[in-house]
Order: sequence, then structure tokens, then C-alpha cells
Amino acid sequence: MLGNVPDYKLFKYNLHDRKSKSGINNSCNYPHKAVTIDVDGNCMICSCDGWLPISVCRIDDIETLDQIWNNPLAEKIQKDVDSKKFTWCSVDSCGIRKRDQIIKQHYVSVNVDESCNLACPSCRRSKIYRTDGEQFLARKKKTEHLLDLVNRFDKPIEIMMSGNGDPFASLIYRPLLLGMEPKENFNVRFLTNGLLLKKLMPKMKIKENIKYLDISIDAGDRKTYEKLRLGGKWDSLIENLNYVKQNMDSRVTLKFVLQRDNLASLDNFVALLEEYNFNGNIMPIEDWGVMPDFQSANIFSESHPDHPIMKKKLDQYRNHPLLFFHSI
Repeated sequence: MLGNVPDYKLFKYNLHDRKSKSGINNSCNYPHKAVTIDVDGNCMICSCDGWLPISVCRIDDIETLDQIWNNPLAEKIQKDVDSKKFTWCSVDSCGIRKRDQIIKQHYVSVNVDESCNLACPSCRRSKIYRTDGEQFLARKKKTEHLLDLVNRFDKPIEIMMSGNGDPFASLIYRPLLLGMEPKENFNVRFLTNGLLLKKLMPKMKIKENIKYLDISIDAGDRKTYEKLRLGGKWDSLIENLNYVKQNMDSRVTLKFVLQRDNLASLDNFVALLEEYNFNGNIMPIEDWGVMPDFQSANIFSESHPDHPIMKKKLDQYRNHPLLFFHSI
């Protein structure tokens, strides 16, 4: 299996135990229905390519989406997960130890471009924005091929864009944004910083198919937001949140990656949820290998001096009707 791990994913692969697990009685069907497509076109059959970073095929090499889940390597992983061994899975990250991980429809997470109009320190060391060159053209070609595959797929499906950049800021994603055709049993979920929604949403044919809109803000006030979301402006965020509130029927979730530098902003974040009546998702910060001192930010470590404060604060909001806690 190691030979099918993309080189840049070896860090995530080696970060977790990749041996057969025991004592897990919950079920998962993600390897049968989910795929994450990375910048090189690798297809990894999980909702997160860091949890199961094994490529079962390349998007360039297939003629239908079904071929992702119907090949020998995919079937080997499916059999392992079905038998609840979870040999190659990051079971302490995905939530399988706590609950079943079951999806009813196919799920395609598109991560073919990491371009973004922000440079958040928990995600990247500097701004990444691709507009030309060979790599730009190659990725755009992958996106155009994926667009054809998606528009021809006739089963219930959800498209997720994207986990490694901002789909609205990326010129590589633009064919998908503007070219996906609305149809029955077709849902779209966007993970975005939300700063370009008002500009691009009116131009999209699939506006009514956008069932979920996840907006990463990591703060509830101007000072914290502009510190953690480098390049973002609080006033622009609020303008776009107002647009969404007034014009979209999507289920909106504001996402908050909890860390040392935004712990004090959590109360303001909850107040923002209540003001807009949006859902909130609080999750622990993860080590993506880009922060110079991850442990200083990781208040989920029991040795961190702010860990007791964090636990008390989370307990305060544990039963809040608008909040969901992921892997906490």
C-alpha cells in the first residue's frame, strides 16, 4: 500500500498507525461511495485524503466515476473496512471509534487546486494562487475532465469543493463552478472562506443545488479573524454573510478550528451564530506540517497550559442547539 501513497502525503501516512485495528464495532461505507481527488488527480476513497492517503487510481485515467470504486485496489480497501480492521485508516481522526460513518449517496471531494486568496498560518506558510503555466493548464484539464464525468453521472451524488484551497478564488475550479449542470439528486457542498460568494454565486447554474455552505472563519471578532485569516477583512466577511442570509436556502455552517489564538474568541463566535441563526462546527486544529510550532497552538494536548480552560469552555457550549463538535 505504501507505494500508492503520494509522496507529499507520506507525512500524513506515517503520522498515524497503519496496522489492523481491534475493538472497533462501528461501520463505515465511505470506501464504497466517497473519493477525494488531489492536485495530481490521485483518487483516495475517503472523505479526507489525510485519513486514508492511498490512491486507487488517477482521475485522468478513468472514463466514468464508477471506476473509482470498482478496481482491485479499491476493493481491497473496501474489504478491509467492511471487516472492521481499518488497517490503513486514521481511526483516531475520522470519528469511527465514536459512531458509524455512513453516507447514503456518492461523495466527491474535489481538491485539485490549493489556490486561495488567504494565507492562514494553520494551513500554509505563504499565499498560493495559480493563474498560468504548465501546472495551471494541467490542473485545469483535470477539472474539465471531472466536469464531464460529474455531468454524466446519473446516481445520487454530492460534490464537495474544496479542502485545500478556496473554490471561489481558484481559476482552476472556475469550469466546475460555472459548468456543472443542475439535476435531480445532485447536491453541492462548498467549503470556502466566504469572501467571494456575493461576487460569483449569481453567475452559477447550480445555485439551487447548493445544499450545504461551510464557511471557515475561525473567529468571532475582527481582531482574531484578521490575525488568523491572513488577507481577509472582517467587513468583507460580514458583507458576504449578509448576502448568504438574504439570498441562499443552503444549510450554512460557520467553521471554527479551535486553537490557542482563538480560544478567547469562542464566545463571540457563538454570538455570531445566534445573530445569523447559522450552524457552527468546532473542531480541533490538525497538524498539516506547515506550522513551525504546532504544539504551542494545540490546546487539545493535555500538557498545554490552556487545555483546562479549553475543556471548561467546551463544556459550557456542549449542548448548544446550533453547535456541532467534530472529533472532540
